[in-house]
Amino acid sequence: MAISKKGSRKIIVDSVEYRWIIRHKPTYSQAAFVTDALAGVQLADNPGAVLAISFPFPRCDNWLERPAESVTPKMIKACIRAALSEGWSPEEPGVSFQYSHTPAALVESIQ
Repeated sequence: MAISKKGSRKIIVDSVEYRWIIRHKPTYSQAAFVTDALAGVQLADNPGAVLAISFPFPRCDNWLERPAESVTPKMIKACIRAALSEGWSPEEPGVSFQYSHTPAALVESIQ
């Protein structure tokens, strides 16, 4: 499924343009049970497989008001680079590529 231009953001990683998005509203499990924050990424032009990123922290709008973090463009860039090195082929059509952003990778991406 293609990521809509409406509500998504552009990001350029190594001279390639991508679009990324975080849902406007949380899913029920993200809000009530404080499950991981999620983001989707795909090529801006001629999109193929979507990169589905899971972050090890809840969304900021969870109902239990648990401590959360914001997903930044710097984190998205780090995830794209890591997913590419792990075998994500963004130009190939197919199922989404699942990637979990680990706490160690979070520290590296922020520095």
